[in-house]
Amino acid sequence: MKRFGSGLAIFVLFAFSAGAIDPSPQFKVGGVVLALPAPPGDILEVGDKPRTTVFELLAPSENRLVSAYAAPSVVTRLLEGKAGGSLGTYGLVEVLRRAEYADCSPEAFEQVRKSVQPESSKFASEGLGGLQEEMNLRLKSLDVGKIEIGHPEMLGPLFEKPDALGLGMLITMKQAEHGVTMAGGFGLIRVKQRLLFVYLYKAYEGPNTVSWIGTTLEGWADAIMRANR
Repeated sequence: MKRFGSGLAIFVLFAFSAGAIDPSPQFKVGGVVLALPAPPGDILEVGDKPRTTVFELLAPSENRLVSAYAAPSVVTRLLEGKAGGSLGTYGLVEVLRRAEYADCSPEAFEQVRKSVQPESSKFASEGLGGLQEEMNLRLKSLDVGKIEIGHPEMLGPLFEKPDALGLGMLITMKQAEHGVTMAGGFGLIRVKQRLLFVYLYKAYEGPNTVSWIGTTLEGWADAIMRANR
């Protein structure tokens, strides 16, 4: 009974603090209320404290973090003040600060779609140094050590829809003597005239990981669009 009670207490703590009881938490983007369900699987929106103290540090300064998603065990650890360690599989929804209040028409989305794909490899090579420096400055407050980001390998489109696009990549990260290769998915989603950037990351274990990223990112994009019809 004691073990069950302890587990229940952790679940209640997570549900209260991370919003686990709400499958489609709502957030304002450019003055518009959007429902942003979690990606398919066992991760949920992390709640205010982990979002603002940890995950917000991972967003570049030109973007605003709207919501973040991780496993319950990770959120529990972060709520206990333990910032070190792996974030596991996690997702982020961001919006470009300078365009947050701009309406994104179908025509505007098509222009963004055309510009992103040819520029994705250019962004990866030219923007990496600045991103690494900025991330380390932000993470300094957590005292977790510097992170080295390797050159990303762009994998091309994962899916394409009238109001959504997904791109894949592999990226290596090293902290002290520990290195990991992450499979990542970057998505553009147009909902209620707003343009969202969505990111999904999972430790790379082989080609099946990339397939999982593609399937899960597409399912997540579909869920967000359904929730905001």
